[in-house]
Amino acid sequence: MKSLKTQTAKGTMWMSVAHFGARPLRTLALIFLARLLDPEDFGLVALAMILITATDLFSGLGMGNALIHTKEDLRKVAFPAFAVTALFSTFIFLIVFTQAPHFAGLLGDPEVTPIIRWLSLMIITESLSLVPNALLRKQMMFRHVSTAKLVSVFVYNGSAVLLAFLGYGLWSLVYAELLRSVTNVVVVSILCPGWDWLRPRLPDRSILRTLLRYGIPSTGSGFLTYLNTNWDDWLVGRVLGTTALGFYSKAYNVSNKGIVGFNRGVISGVFFPSFAKIQNDRGRLARAYLKGLSLVALIMTPLSLGLLVVAPAMVPILLGDKWIPMTVTLQIFALMAFVRPLAGSTSPLFLATGRPDLNLRVSLVLLATMVPLVFLLLGRGIEGVAVAVVASFSVAFLYSGFEVSRLLPGTASKMALAILPAVVAGIIMVVGVQLSKVPLSQLSGGEPNLFTLAAMVVIGALLYILTAFLMQRALILEAMSVALSVFKGRNRMAFNKS
Repeated sequence: MKSLKTQTAKGTMWMSVAHFGARPLRTLALIFLARLLDPEDFGLVALAMILITATDLFSGLGMGNALIHTKEDLRKVAFPAFAVTALFSTFIFLIVFTQAPHFAGLLGDPEVTPIIRWLSLMIITESLSLVPNALLRKQMMFRHVSTAKLVSVFVYNGSAVLLAFLGYGLWSLVYAELLRSVTNVVVVSILCPGWDWLRPRLPDRSILRTLLRYGIPSTGSGFLTYLNTNWDDWLVGRVLGTTALGFYSKAYNVSNKGIVGFNRGVISGVFFPSFAKIQNDRGRLARAYLKGLSLVALIMTPLSLGLLVVAPAMVPILLGDKWIPMTVTLQIFALMAFVRPLAGSTSPLFLATGRPDLNLRVSLVLLATMVPLVFLLLGRGIEGVAVAVVASFSVAFLYSGFEVSRLLPGTASKMALAILPAVVAGIIMVVGVQLSKVPLSQLSGGEPNLFTLAAMVVIGALLYILTAFLMQRALILEAMSVALSVFKGRNRMAFNKS
């Protein structure tokens, strides 16, 4: 029987492979799409996706999280959870499809009506993958989850670039989203063993009530999280226009879309089932949470602060001059790419201890902070809105730390110490890269180019790795040791099979 540490490490590795392995492909596709499409194209699709993403949260009714948390026999609960999800998602799909013009009016642009109708198909396809995906995560089968993610990312980016090159314009983004969603359903369903969620069973009413009692509050907190993440897009599109939304959404996607995937795939995807297994041992749970927080900070700090310092050179070199207006917004959102994963690390902790209501409270604090700040700074354009969003997420992280202190006494005071080494290493990295800009610019003839950008990235990476290793040597060596043990275990299994 594998230890929980090994299972968690293995899951973290697989999900990290899926997340970071997909980044080069996403980056390459982003460069092509940014040059083939206009900011308004991205803005219109982003406007429609605000609605579609919201419906995904409702259609699942929290069944995914409920399945992971439950201690009931999965053969008894899988089909009822799937049936509830499928029926409710079909109901939501019919509402969105038939009322698309009304929703387009609410979003502030009638042009998104056909986009909404096509993308509404994702409401059904996404719901069909929810239960098998949760079953895979429940059983710590993260290799299959990461495989489905990588295949879906490849299909989305490849099809989007191909269709954009063929002249489909914004529809290349719409069709690519649909292809990605269908691919995910097919791959997850094939890889999930047993197909228990498709085997009809008479539902046990008490079990179904238990699932809904856990799932519905989880859905509520998820909806508030969605609202906090997307309502600013709606406001920017409605007040500042779709072109401004194109710049705003692209700046957010470059800096934070991968972070959202990291939160869902690695932090929530791996930490939640791992924490759930030790939910009754609060001392062990606190140690596991703090170690996870340290690792998250260690991974995300260089990505966040690195983007902050190289953004002025990166945007014109990789995306083109037409995207320069989003540079400052991108730098601001780079800071959220640091704060958001840290705040996200508390969500699986609350879910694992049977307290999804705490996620709801954190989301309410975030919303109550964000709404007045956004309206206060809206007059300063997309940069002002970005500042309001980042400040609000910072407040929410502080509040979530307060809830952690109530749930696991003595833990909150150690959270800052867990994060501090990564922050110090990140600051040293930023200073080093900033100091290197002038001599690198002189070497390139005064204008930044691909060579100077690559050199800045290499300098920053070396400075961060060296400093982080000096400050977090024990943690890094432990992570490497566990990773090596996982690989050795896989090699022994392969050798025995041969």
